[in-house]
Amino acid sequence: MGNESVGVVAPMRGTCFGAALLALTACAVPPAPPYGQTDADNSERFRAAVQTAIDCRTTAARDRRYVDLGTRMPLEDIAEANLPQMIDPQFTTSGEIALLDAWTGDVGACRDQLLLVTYTTLPGFGPIIEQARDDDDAIYVMIARHKLTWGQGVMRLKVNRTKMRAALIAYADQINERTANMAEEVRNRRAMILSSVIRVLP
Repeated sequence: MGNESVGVVAPMRGTCFGAALLALTACAVPPAPPYGQTDADNSERFRAAVQTAIDCRTTAARDRRYVDLGTRMPLEDIAEANLPQMIDPQFTTSGEIALLDAWTGDVGACRDQLLLVTYTTLPGFGPIIEQARDDDDAIYVMIARHKLTWGQGVMRLKVNRTKMRAALIAYADQINERTANMAEEVRNRRAMILSSVIRVLP
């Protein structure tokens, strides 16, 4: 470790998140369309927000300033970690800590936008996404503090992703059970949307 400074990675949170939600609740609500239509429209909006978040993360991951960070861990999809990354015994350098700080800020901005839409469309998914963010933050802090090597951190990030997907699938199953009385076409459309989202959620 030498004389390298060990900082703490800034948590991935948006300071405007709470204020934006308050502003949204203050807006006038137009007459609601039939339940099935509203439900399907919300699912479509959520899926679009997920795709926007994925595009946002991809853009950040391809930023040339993160080239070195990308050798330590996959930036677009942690599931793509290779064996050298998973067994990497090295601790972070001060330069890598600075990169992690910038990276979590960029990715956090992508996820905050997703959360804004989530809480106005499919709010039940919000706490799951937030918990996954907080779990990832805890791993980044431990990496920065040399409590975990890069390889150990990558493995824990992979576990976090699996836990989030399992929670999303469980909640989606609950939604599908509650919508059993919906028109079959709408119900099938929603199930397809939820399935596609869970596979790609960043």
